[in-house]
Amino acid sequence: MNNLLKELNSLNNNLNNLDVEYISNLNLDKTKLFIIDMNNGFAKCGALYSPRIENLINPISSFTKNLSSTIKEIIAFTDSHTKESIELLSYPSHCLFDNIESDVVEEIKNIDNIRILPKNSTNGFFALKEISFDDVDNIIIVGDCTDICIYQFAITLKSYFNQNNMNKNILVPMNLVDTYDIPNTHPAELLNIVFFNSMIQNGINVVKEIILD
Repeated sequence: MNNLLKELNSLNNNLNNLDVEYISNLNLDKTKLFIIDMNNGFAKCGALYSPRIENLINPISSFTKNLSSTIKEIIAFTDSHTKESIELLSYPSHCLFDNIESDVVEEIKNIDNIRILPKNSTNGFFALKEISFDDVDNIIIVGDCTDICIYQFAITLKSYFNQNNMNKNILVPMNLVDTYDIPNTHPAELLNIVFFNSMIQNGINVVKEIILD
């Protein structure tokens, strides 16, 4: 147990020692922003609602509004299922396509230049209509959940780039990402520590925050 606590403390220190990124260091003409699952079913109501995700609404909204007129593209993924969706065998019924839960939250969906893509799995990569990153250098990923949809999308994207020898900068700002908490079942703080570190080890550029300067 002592070794486990020591290792956990080391992983947490890794995150505490991360740098910030400045938006001025990025060429926004070659930057895409992906907002993952900031919908009503996770952030405002429903079986999978979490106050931790609700707390992301205003920071992500503010961040996105500040970039909407200058960034190359903004894509918002949102869970959108049918009653027959296989994912619902693993999770409680949520975000059905004909229900308000599948709508991106109002504070984000009406931002200029945003494109909303429904997805029927936890991994938004497979919902992309086309995979074209030839004119993109930076990919910023925000939203939820750290250990599920964020992690799967970031890792799959990185694997795709590695397979095709494409050197891209995938950025995940910790202050704009979170996961839900269920005591003794899904410990949010622990999972954030583990999965942020795993992203780092897989070549994802995890930063404390992206400062709009």
